[in-house]
Amino acid sequence: MFLVAAATSFEMDAFLRACPPALPFTSLITGVGPVEAAVRLTAFVAQSAVRFQGVVNFGVAGAYCREEGGADLLDLCLAEREILGDLGVCHGEEIELLRGGSLEIVDAFELDRSLLSRAAAVLVSSSVPFHCGPFVTVSCVSGSRRRGALLAQTHQALCENMEGAAAARVCQQFALPLLELRCISNLVEERDLQSWRLREACARCGEVAAAVVKGLSHV
Repeated sequence: MFLVAAATSFEMDAFLRACPPALPFTSLITGVGPVEAAVRLTAFVAQSAVRFQGVVNFGVAGAYCREEGGADLLDLCLAEREILGDLGVCHGEEIELLRGGSLEIVDAFELDRSLLSRAAAVLVSSSVPFHCGPFVTVSCVSGSRRRGALLAQTHQALCENMEGAAAARVCQQFALPLLELRCISNLVEERDLQSWRLREACARCGEVAAAVVKGLSHV
């Protein structure tokens, strides 16, 4: 059985509507942001009597505006790794990573390759196009194209979200495989909510996540 996690009820409701009958899973709404996600996920896993096969974390994300190979609105993305993008020293829109001396900084997490490969196979077999690459987790959503470009270049990242790295750290602690799937609701550029497609992204990600969990559960 998989633990299926999303930050909000908007995302989770779309998943539940698309779920096939009798699909075995447990769901959790983590709340928004890395702190809330880490606390709720840790408490849930620690108190659960179930030994989960893994965690599937899904939701919406903002895509970095890249010249080639970048994700666009309503595209699906799978995470290869998660990075805490704003853990460091802020210089305007730039972030200097914390390094050196006696600091023991863990700010990047590799996600489970087996789950990633299996999920990719499910999407391919369903003719669902997707991108695959590093994700960045932030506490503050990037509100300018310049900020997004700096994060994308620093981490060679596809998109940003607010919970993925927290989920990755918790799963690392509990030795749980993690899969992260996100749908692009907006481009990271000068903030314009009129151009966002949040409702459609929630619905699409929930539907695709349900298909992926079904495929993973029947392998």
